[in-house]
Amino acid sequence: MNAAASAHWLPGDRLPDVRLRAADGTNCTLHAEFAGAPLWLATPADAQDAARLPQPPSGTFALCVGPQAPVGAPQGWRAFAADARWCAGVGTGLLWLVDANLRLCASLALPQRAPPAIAHPIEPLTGERTFPIAPVLQIPGVFEPGFCAELIRHLEVDCGGGDVSAVMVMQDGERRMQVDPDIKQRRETIPRDAQLEARMHERLMRRALPEIARVFNFEVRRRDPFKLLAYPERAGYFRAHRDNESPDVAHRRFALSVNLNQGDYVGGEFRYPEFGPHLFSPPTGAALVFSCSLLHEVLPVERGTRYAMTTFLA
Repeated sequence: MNAAASAHWLPGDRLPDVRLRAADGTNCTLHAEFAGAPLWLATPADAQDAARLPQPPSGTFALCVGPQAPVGAPQGWRAFAADARWCAGVGTGLLWLVDANLRLCASLALPQRAPPAIAHPIEPLTGERTFPIAPVLQIPGVFEPGFCAELIRHLEVDCGGGDVSAVMVMQDGERRMQVDPDIKQRRETIPRDAQLEARMHERLMRRALPEIARVFNFEVRRRDPFKLLAYPERAGYFRAHRDNESPDVAHRRFALSVNLNQGDYVGGEFRYPEFGPHLFSPPTGAALVFSCSLLHEVLPVERGTRYAMTTFLA
């Protein structure tokens, strides 16, 4: 499974690498030179738009890019030329806000009358606080909020709320699916709309798989079917378990779970008890990716219904 290419990049996508050429003939690459700090990426349509760019804040890279290096950008901006196809993917007449991981966050039309709001800096954690944190990857913006709402509706309306989730158990020497509330309680369904499933797959290909390859140096070649999940109020949980312990699932390498409605429920967090008490509840549309060998649980939902999408990668 290779990451899909896209003619136009959207919020949630990580900028592909590109060689940047300055007017003086020097060049560098985007990923090598400008990762690790917030980035403002401007694509002015003309010199007038370039001249009206806002002053970038301290600690932020500010790049003015086009097929030819734009002219007229104010102090604090660096002008570069880049491959025309890359520039077409970014678009023209925009100011992109990009995070330190070179992931597109939002685009604003140029010219801007006022500088964009600046996010508050994140306070660094001390070594004592990071030591017990589980080795999991969180990827923001894999699904858009509107798409998350579509998936919830598909589960509840088109799929009739899903079925009670069962587990594989040994009975009379044979493996059978059986409902066992001592292990988990939730509703689930496989998507029943091929176009909806294709959109889910496309988002994983362009937003999750490249990040998994970069962080874990692992190329995903196989995916289990998607499942849409509902953890109901006071009746939704999954006790501590591993996702690859039995022969039928031993092929699994990574679990991927996308929160579909964070903030609409209380409880329902992921916990990795081998790595301390920390709780994980990614924002709506964000993915949590972790090794199937890690012991993990979904804590009981106290209020509301937690919706999620899950799959397994190999």
